[in-house]
Amino acid sequence: MPDESTVELRIHGVSGASAEELLEVQPAGPVSGDDLAGFYRRRSAADAETVPGVTREAFAWGNLTSGRSSRALWLLLLPFMLVNVAHWMGPRGTGDDRALTHRAVEHGYDVLVRLLALSLTVLLTLAAAGVGMDLVGWQCAGHGSACARLRPWLGFLSEPGAPLATPGRSLTVGALLPLLVVAVLWRLSRRTGVEYEVVSATMRTSRDADAPLSDPRFWHNGAAVGRLRSAHIAVALATIALSLAVPPLTHDRASGAAPAGTVLVGLIAATAAVSTVSLFVPTTARTVNHVTARLCRALRNVSTLLLALAVGYALWPRPGWTATGTLPGHTVLLDLLLAAQCLVGALLAVTAVIQYRRGRAHAETAMGGLAGPSVAATGVVLGGVFSAALVHQSAGWLGGCHYQGAERAGCMALRPPDVYAWLQMAFTLEAVIALGTAGVVWLLLRGRARAEREAVAGRYQRSTTAARTRDIARARALGSLTEVLPACLGALLLPVVALAALALYAALTGRLTGDGAGGGWGGFVSPVAVVDAPGWANATVAAMVGIGAWLGGAFLLALMWLGRSAYRDRPTRQAVGVLWDIGTFWPRAAHPLAPPSYAERAVPQLATRIAGLTADGTGVVVSGHSQGSVLAAAAVWQLPGRCRDRVVLITHGSPLYRLYGRYFPAYFGPEALGELRGRVAGWRNLWRATDAVGGPIPTDRGDVGFAEPLPDPRHYERRGGEALYPRVLGHSDYTGDPAYRDAVAAAARRLAGTRPGSDASERAGEERDVGEEDATTGEETLEPYQGP
Repeated sequence: MPDESTVELRIHGVSGASAEELLEVQPAGPVSGDDLAGFYRRRSAADAETVPGVTREAFAWGNLTSGRSSRALWLLLLPFMLVNVAHWMGPRGTGDDRALTHRAVEHGYDVLVRLLALSLTVLLTLAAAGVGMDLVGWQCAGHGSACARLRPWLGFLSEPGAPLATPGRSLTVGALLPLLVVAVLWRLSRRTGVEYEVVSATMRTSRDADAPLSDPRFWHNGAAVGRLRSAHIAVALATIALSLAVPPLTHDRASGAAPAGTVLVGLIAATAAVSTVSLFVPTTARTVNHVTARLCRALRNVSTLLLALAVGYALWPRPGWTATGTLPGHTVLLDLLLAAQCLVGALLAVTAVIQYRRGRAHAETAMGGLAGPSVAATGVVLGGVFSAALVHQSAGWLGGCHYQGAERAGCMALRPPDVYAWLQMAFTLEAVIALGTAGVVWLLLRGRARAEREAVAGRYQRSTTAARTRDIARARALGSLTEVLPACLGALLLPVVALAALALYAALTGRLTGDGAGGGWGGFVSPVAVVDAPGWANATVAAMVGIGAWLGGAFLLALMWLGRSAYRDRPTRQAVGVLWDIGTFWPRAAHPLAPPSYAERAVPQLATRIAGLTADGTGVVVSGHSQGSVLAAAAVWQLPGRCRDRVVLITHGSPLYRLYGRYFPAYFGPEALGELRGRVAGWRNLWRATDAVGGPIPTDRGDVGFAEPLPDPRHYERRGGEALYPRVLGHSDYTGDPAYRDAVAAAARRLAGTRPGSDASERAGEERDVGEEDATTGEETLEPYQGP
């Protein structure tokens, strides 16, 4: 029997279970039935123990990713999060493969991702400037009395004779919107850093193996985030300053007097360029990082000063200066930004392929190493779609041109930059491809469900009921769909490739944007015309642009609603939790304004707790479900070497290999997981074929735990006294399976040191406990469950 100096430490997954649920200490527990109607009995103290004598403890981290409903706004930072995740997805070499050329390629990948992240900050800033400065401060104000008549609350900017009805003053007022956006992002990043990056390193970890997550500084990323934040804020402020300085400079050049404005614009551009170059400096060297951080703070201060000078330059009196057309320089900045994004994205894909072919990424790495660039491209496109939706919907609402023929009713035609129309067209293509992909996946699901029926009948070795077999087969088919994610992601990239090709063609031919003529589908939307085409083709393109404008706005609102629902409703949180918790698991190494990493708080807390328990001689069974297993693995990597013989790891429903090992090969590939296996006294992994998240965990030292899945459901037929079939559990309730109880019992025996025999025989028994599989075929072999 295990002694009472063993602790079972449970860590929940994305569902955010309460402490009572993790500990199973509710006064009443289910006996049979389901959530709608079931039977319950009052629990006794023994009912709340997995194994007699083992103390159960829970680590509840759900409020790090949920809680206040205001965190729903974090979903609006989804593009930032995706680019940040892409930073960690690059295939990387280790050990002997980390030659100088390999490290140079890895550094190039990191720099390119950071450049894409910076481009998203500029894109968001330009979108806010497009609403506040271009649409309100320039175009609407340029319409004079028409703007004041249609939108009386803007009369102080547009009514002739109003105190702010000059181009310089109205532009300065409009600049308050992008400044507010930058200030909110800066404040959010600072505040979340205070909340999440509060645990400092308190112990020295074991560095006898080259595991990236064993670096004690990995989860203490505050200095690097601060440096990146300063660089992003510096470039954002420089972007606003350019938007303020270029229009008066254009007027001054036309009048033959522009030396001061030319110098100012040159200084602003130089500051933005130096801030961008600072991203090329690695963040690993502490001394270099400290020097670069001071430089970035200085650049941020310089950008603030130049912005103030740009305000003064714009407010300087200029008789005869009027606002006509679109904001000078704004469209050019957007065109250059789109071209730069396409170029950097292409280079990122090439770099990832080189890394994959020359590194040591395992054969099952997702998309042959292109998963990182694909996720980054998705983030960039989403950022563009959000920006386009914001600007276009604002143009329609401000001008009143919401519908076809609104011009005849006296609306005020406001023209957004045509580059946004390209992004809206790409989003319409994304929607069409997404629908087509969903249809293909549905057909694939039906085919797999039919193929699984024979496997289900053979597994339970009995004459079967058609409906029951069909339900189990469908659940098993759903559990296998995770493997089609790379193909789906590849299909969704087709519009991105088309957009990049269109941008390249337009740049080479010198026709980067359309002429903006005509109302187009939806009234205020301008069709894109970079090539001569028949009328039906132009009409089709215009329709796609208009549909994309409304789809983008609807998608933006849907994200906000989904985020609010996810933090209030557990089923919704479970549905979106996998993507969100994977995304916010990683530190902010590419985009400092992305949602904060909850692991920077959770992992050090877990590691410190486990190390403290083992220091007192207590054995710890670390039990992680779903995303909790990833936190458990990260915590084990942070433990000092003295903990090795006092910790056993149990993972269930774990995505450690199925998701993390394939998409983050440098950190969770077979080699890294094999090294993790050597850091604990034992490791058992439980999984089911009906689980779409969890799966087997192969390592370079062999599979962990069962190579065959646990049976689900455990019984095919109804049991005695039951009116309902046993539920198909899928990703849930692993701790209620007898296999889990047996795994905890084996771990407790190992930690207690009560197994008979010599050390050698005990070690052999341990390998049986944690490494080998049981044959579990047919229902007759499943009850009672014969654990290891």
